[in-house]
Amino acid sequence: MDFIASLPAPLTEPSRRFFAQWHAWRAKRLLPRRGAMDANGLGDLRGYCLLLDIRGRDSIPICFAGSMVVDMLGTDLAGRNYLDLTEPENRARRAALLFAEIAQPCAAVIYYWLQSARGRTIPVELVSAPLCADDSDQPSLVLACATPLVAGKTGDVMEAASYTEGEGLRFIDIGAGIPPVNADLVMLGQRLQ
Repeated sequence: MDFIASLPAPLTEPSRRFFAQWHAWRAKRLLPRRGAMDANGLGDLRGYCLLLDIRGRDSIPICFAGSMVVDMLGTDLAGRNYLDLTEPENRARRAALLFAEIAQPCAAVIYYWLQSARGRTIPVELVSAPLCADDSDQPSLVLACATPLVAGKTGDVMEAASYTEGEGLRFIDIGAGIPPVNADLVMLGQRLQ
């Protein structure tokens, strides 16, 4: 399978560059190890990236949040629980998405409609792909890259309520298939951890 050629057509050029770099890190493996990840290789995309550590259904710390993410959200997310960025009723669904992405390793794309305090709407394409810790063959990390689909204005800070839930989720086959999930992101035939 030619992973890069198989990417969904509507993906933006920055998302395609993100996946090309992730694909280069994995070399001939299904998944890259964290040690292979060269953040400098992401170039200008680095500022739009987040690295998540999937520890459990209630604990998904953000290891790294790029400078552009910090600027857009008006806060540094590093060290915070990714699940705290959504409403309590959305946390199980958000965790299920990430567990599906690592249980049957695949990439994903989802869209957010961010609202600025000034009333501007900024659509964002968020792509993500799993990685393994250096001492494991099981994925436990997810690297994500957020691409604004329109230019924001300097000083635009997004309202927290606008990034509580995304839409249009699509899993992307990286060579291990697509997780069998229903509309509620419940794994069919088995329970995710």
